[in-house]
Amino acid sequence: MLLVVDNLSSFMPDLVRALDTLDTKYVVKRYTELASTDGIAGEYDGIILSGRKRNERSMNVINMNIVGEACREDRPLLGICYGAEVMALAMHGTIRRVGRITGEEEVYVHEDNPIAGSGVMLVYESHDYSIATLPSVLKSVAYSRSCSNEIVMHASKPIFGTQFHPEASYDHGLELLRRFVMLTNR
Repeated sequence: MLLVVDNLSSFMPDLVRALDTLDTKYVVKRYTELASTDGIAGEYDGIILSGRKRNERSMNVINMNIVGEACREDRPLLGICYGAEVMALAMHGTIRRVGRITGEEEVYVHEDNPIAGSGVMLVYESHDYSIATLPSVLKSVAYSRSCSNEIVMHASKPIFGTQFHPEASYDHGLELLRRFVMLTNR
């Protein structure tokens, strides 16, 4: 079963709908329900960190703790938008304000990876920040005209991040989510 951390993203209904379409077993918990994250990664087959509407210190701390635990437990994790940004921060990367980016974007997958096929993906963007510098344990496997780190992955663990919203990205996004869910079923 997947844990979906609801960081109050306006895209949560889309994420739930996508997971239902994939016939995935999951539980959604608001970040406020996860004040103590000790042992949480071991309870689930994988974790998805949603995007967010606003910046909140307690949200950042909880999500960073979940990222740390997923790393220690080798638990599959997918960070979406804010989830990818907080994942990079937890591993000592940086983010930067880029201004409002919304709408469809072509993403170019330039390196083989388990969650996205090679080539061009049409995705939906909605963010004000992006990953500026990657920590040494993360690498970029896809880019777009507006973002150099559209999809990132851990060098040795099943941990991934997307700057875009796969849950709102039609067929390409659904395929990415399907591949992530398959990683959690091993």
